[in-house]
Amino acid sequence: MRISFICSVVLILLATACVDRVFFEIDKTQAEGISIAGFVSDQPGPYEVRIYKTFDIESKESMKTPVSVKSLVIFDNQGTREVLQEVNPGIYQTSATGIRGVVGGVYTLRVELKDGKMYESLSDTILANGKVDSVYYNFKSTYNQVGEKEYSFDVLFNASYDVAVNDKIIWKLAAMFQAVTQPELYSPDQECFYLDEIGMCNYKPPCSGLRNVGSYAEPRFERRYACTCCECWYAIYNDYVLLSDDYFTARGEVRGVKAQTIPLNSWSLQYKIRVSLTQMSLTSNSFRMWKSIKDQRDAVDNLFQPITGKIPKNFTQINGEPMSVEGLFYAASVHSITEEVKMFELPSELKYPISLDKPIFADDCRKLFPNSTNLKPAFWVD
Repeated sequence: MRISFICSVVLILLATACVDRVFFEIDKTQAEGISIAGFVSDQPGPYEVRIYKTFDIESKESMKTPVSVKSLVIFDNQGTREVLQEVNPGIYQTSATGIRGVVGGVYTLRVELKDGKMYESLSDTILANGKVDSVYYNFKSTYNQVGEKEYSFDVLFNASYDVAVNDKIIWKLAAMFQAVTQPELYSPDQECFYLDEIGMCNYKPPCSGLRNVGSYAEPRFERRYACTCCECWYAIYNDYVLLSDDYFTARGEVRGVKAQTIPLNSWSLQYKIRVSLTQMSLTSNSFRMWKSIKDQRDAVDNLFQPITGKIPKNFTQINGEPMSVEGLFYAASVHSITEEVKMFELPSELKYPISLDKPIFADDCRKLFPNSTNLKPAFWVD
């Protein structure tokens, strides 16, 4: 039986917009299916659930195809339920004043597809959590492969939890920075953007808001709309899964754990870098899921470690013709520390070597870095 890897979004951390890409080992004959990702916490909503088609990395199909469903409901063991609303294709949210998790509450997600197939997540309980005690940074400079000096900082943290109550913890980092690009400088000889509204090549990305009011041979541009791709926000997540079993102590204290390295350059420091470190309590079931995901990631990175085993199932199908469903919906208690890093706050040895000149990228800002959005996050404060 041939095995291939299916890449699915399995965690959306609402407080920090954290999204992880995780490889699942799935029988290729069952590759057609869906991936469901989301969670509920003891922090205020809205909570978010994302649904995509699973895909074969050997195929030429899009990596993330959103799936719209007939109904998506979160309910608890006290009879509280809420129907999530689709805010973008495949992205569903609760209302800000809707269902909210509490420690001790048990939560389940039910999904009904438009063809009548129905799935339910394994019920999950919110367990008591500890806290992130502190976050600090190690600023540094290194040389890249071509001998150029690069600057960055490691994000490290201290955390604690009561091992007598719950010793199953995961830590997540989500950083974000804002940058401005210049799609209006897009070279006319690069690409023809044919637009019906002007009946000819626009020569500038349509999202720039500029329209060619000249001709094919002699383009002349006029601003007709506001630019929707000049300003973007870029997310950075921790590259590896941080679980408490790797840092376990009898007292439930972890010290000096590195969460991620963040680049420092004229792009990331145009405005500020928002860094959020989150500690989440897990049940045995959700911890087992994350442990399996971590083991597979470690095996992928190890040339001498065979990739074995499958990610445990988190969903069961309760109606319709059988179809593969992957992903994870779980419940967690959450504690976060959020800080900001700005140019003028850098150590003096780093502050001046980093160029303060405004960088130029003459294209859609969403193409500049991965994990980009041109929609200002609700938590972002200018």
